[in-house]
Amino acid sequence: MSTRCVGCWDVRDNNIDDVVKRFRNYLSYQGKSERTIKYYTYHVRRFLEFVGKPVDEITREDVSDYYDYLKESGGYSNRSLNLVGWSLKAFFECFGRRDMATWVPTPSFSITYEPKWIPMDKIDDVIDDEAPLVVAYDLALRLSELFLLRRSTYNPRTGDIEVTRLKRKGRANKQILTLSPRAKDVLNRYLEGRKDNDDRIFTMSPRMVQYIFKRQLKKAGLDPSEYTFHSLRHSRATHIAIKELKEKGYVDIVSLAKFLGHSRPETTMIYVHIANKYIRFHQ
Repeated sequence: MSTRCVGCWDVRDNNIDDVVKRFRNYLSYQGKSERTIKYYTYHVRRFLEFVGKPVDEITREDVSDYYDYLKESGGYSNRSLNLVGWSLKAFFECFGRRDMATWVPTPSFSITYEPKWIPMDKIDDVIDDEAPLVVAYDLALRLSELFLLRRSTYNPRTGDIEVTRLKRKGRANKQILTLSPRAKDVLNRYLEGRKDNDDRIFTMSPRMVQYIFKRQLKKAGLDPSEYTFHSLRHSRATHIAIKELKEKGYVDIVSLAKFLGHSRPETTMIYVHIANKYIRFHQ
């Protein structure tokens, strides 16, 4: 049984705004993106208005009733409910309701296909110290996006680099990402070995990068015919989802969607589905 947390709101005191503000601050302190905060607080506010109870009095039945309400009145699919579930998990974690945070359902949903991804114990063997593969995996790049990287928008000291997402619709398609320490070191060594002044980070042809990728798959003991270069992007997204599920018990869907350049978080749910499936069979 949980104990009432200090400062928990009570709808009888009309303090929903206060608790949502507290939840927003919690997400902000955790370093969540503004889009994540926007989505999570929106879903939590609607839930609180529906249940009309203090946090410590909310039950599993309340969550189930809310899900039923969203499905019947709002036409929510399981895919949409999945995002609601992750929002509620973070909310209950914030207010000390670990019992609810670990229980809240994240409904499974049907997907038309599962993208091919490279096993976690093989990815290091595949990318090795091959700069285009290391960078493409680290930033979850499409092949065409790899060749849009420029030296003039890369900081070799911090690892910050401007990435152009070619399928990011309705918004600016450029974003600043930061390479992991390993990827930064590999890229810096690669650039230090270059003798030209070309602003392009990778001047080799797409065909050559594809060749390197297929060669590395063979070296790692994987069948090259089963993977495309895009598998690096799928692998990065899946590995992030698996890591977050293991460490936190949930995936920051909106932040992952922003990183991948998806316009809607729902598109990103496929990687959570894969990660959940993987963990169920590898515990």
